[in-house]
Amino acid sequence: MLAIAGWTQLFGSFRQRERMGLIQPRPSYAYGMLKAADIARWSGKDQVLVIEFGVSAGAGFLAMVDVADKVTKETGVRFRIVGFDYGAGLPHFEGHKDHPELWVPGDFVMPEPEAMKARFAGRAELIIGDIKDTLDPFMETMSPEAPLGFVSVDVDLYSAAVSSLRVFEGDPELYNPAVPVYLDDISTYFGNRWCGELAAVHEFNDAHEERKIDIDDTLPGHRPYKHLNWYDRMFIGHILDHDLRTRTRTAQELRVLENYNYLTEHHLW
Repeated sequence: MLAIAGWTQLFGSFRQRERMGLIQPRPSYAYGMLKAADIARWSGKDQVLVIEFGVSAGAGFLAMVDVADKVTKETGVRFRIVGFDYGAGLPHFEGHKDHPELWVPGDFVMPEPEAMKARFAGRAELIIGDIKDTLDPFMETMSPEAPLGFVSVDVDLYSAAVSSLRVFEGDPELYNPAVPVYLDDISTYFGNRWCGELAAVHEFNDAHEERKIDIDDTLPGHRPYKHLNWYDRMFIGHILDHDLRTRTRTAQELRVLENYNYLTEHHLW
């Protein structure tokens, strides 16, 4: 397998390298953003929105920006990239659900937020402040022409994750019909569905009849490596009231074989 990986890294296509988890440093972002673009094309869109909640020092956000260029070259789909961060590190905690055994307020401070904004100017948008205050104004800028296609939740705290997941409460046309969701902070020994980001997901599902966030059961599927550590952190936001998931189509609208071929070719089936 190492020999195959080495050959693929040197000579393989972008899709081949992504399927082997070779798009570093955030293979989960490459996976989620490629899925976002493929689903956008399947939905008739040529632009898609991707979001990172919890930018901190910017390593993941930089990876998101870099991967966007590669995915656009592969698919033709363009990206609107947006990052959210408190700016001053983790805010105050709200009890055991925020995992005070793991972190303290002020952890993961963003160095020089204005300089960070300038660093990404023209390539991505960076929104500084408490997500519970900044998300609603941002959602007013979301558009069906660039539906939400991928979300990374790297906010550590339950309370911040609750605020982040409100991004899925907009009108259905503002989303791809299925949205990859990466939950970064669920794999510690202390993680459980009553605390942290997993608790936020379970409570979101309980509160929303037609929006559900569930495990990505397509992983690892036919991917060569069966146990990469980010597989268990990949989820899917299902927009169950999306037009593509509610309206019955005629044979002229939905060509079954053509549809099946696209879905299987892009590992969406």
